Amino acid sequence: MSQSAQATAPPPAPTPAAQPAAAVATPPAATPALSQTPRRLQMLTVGVLIAGILFGVVGGACFALQARALSRAGANAEQLVRVQQIQTDLLSADATATNAFLVGGLEPPAQRQQYDRLISETSELIAAAADAQPADAAALSALNDDVVSYASTIELARANNRQGFPIGAQYLRTASAGLRADALPILDTLVSVNTDRAADEMGARPGWWFEGIGLVLLAGVVLMMVFVARTFRRTINVGLLVAAVIMLVVVVGGAIALGRTGSALNGLQTDALQPLSATAQARIRGNDAKANESLTLISRGSGASFEQAWKDSAAVVTTSLARVDDAGLTSKWTAYTDVHTQIRKLDDGGRWDDAVALATGTGAKSANATFSAFDTAGITVVDDLAQDLASGLGTPRTGMIIAAILALAAGVAAALFGRRGLALRLREYR
Repeated sequence: MSQSAQATAPPPAPTPAAQPAAAVATPPAATPALSQTPRRLQMLTVGVLIAGILFGVVGGACFALQARALSRAGANAEQLVRVQQIQTDLLSADATATNAFLVGGLEPPAQRQQYDRLISETSELIAAAADAQPADAAALSALNDDVVSYASTIELARANNRQGFPIGAQYLRTASAGLRADALPILDTLVSVNTDRAADEMGARPGWWFEGIGLVLLAGVVLMMVFVARTFRRTINVGLLVAAVIMLVVVVGGAIALGRTGSALNGLQTDALQPLSATAQARIRGNDAKANESLTLISRGSGASFEQAWKDSAAVVTTSLARVDDAGLTSKWTAYTDVHTQIRKLDDGGRWDDAVALATGTGAKSANATFSAFDTAGITVVDDLAQDLASGLGTPRTGMIIAAILALAAGVAAALFGRRGLALRLREYR
């Protein structure tokens, strides 16, 4: 090639400069991260719906269970009152029958009517108690058989007493002994069982389960708020915030309501249930003592065991009245025991007829009048305490039903608000 040709040849093309790596391609990690955000929002939406609905369902169920426990407590308390009334009526009937027996011959019509009324009321209460509490039905059926047997034996005693046959007194003692050996143990068991049932239901706190579960679900919603705030660089998601506030208000409000209910129930056991049971026990053992007073006189010199039974029952009455702390009721019992002391002095001093007159009379200072004053006052106390107990259980039960409805509604509202808050973020990707 000639020298001139080499001089005219074009210079070689310059080599392209290398471009920065950042301008060549997008970082591989950025696209997958951004593409996952809508899916995560959808998952959070499902999560907040589940959390809200679960919150409402659990809250409604727990508060409803609390209301049901209070309802059962009320039913068991009513059954306790029935059973103790049966016990009182039976011993009152026995006290009436034995006292009338002392008169001899044809018993006073008023006492006969009272006895018949008490036995009839006992039968009705046994039937009502069996219907109210099926768990007690078998025991009450056996009790009814014992009551029928007792009443039949009393009729034999009456028939023989009217004719002046001494065997009538033996029939009377047999009836009274059978009542205490067969019927009263059944009633004692029923009293104990129903007292425990009422106390257990009043002590049940199923509502507190909601507080623990509710706090866990609330924490879940708060974590959702934190995630959304970090992902979108926004401090607050209004929908999730409202959902969390609703749940927080219900949890705190529920805790306050449950705390007050628990405190009220504890007070109710101390101020109503225990005094109610103690007063009923005082009436029961008081009537038992009154019957033994007459049985002691009927035995005429051989009634030491009946007098000891009177003392044992009187001691229970005194102990029970100390738990009630009712000065009026205690003074009335003291008035009767003073008369009984006089009866014993007369009988032990050989003045049996005078002792019988004081035991069977109707004057203001007689045993019948003073004991009736005590028993009547006891009925009033029992009725008042039973009403206090029913009212004390009814008010919080209504509150728990309202709380169950509000908790369910709050859970649904929290779910909807949370869903709306997440839906606004999700629209930014569509």
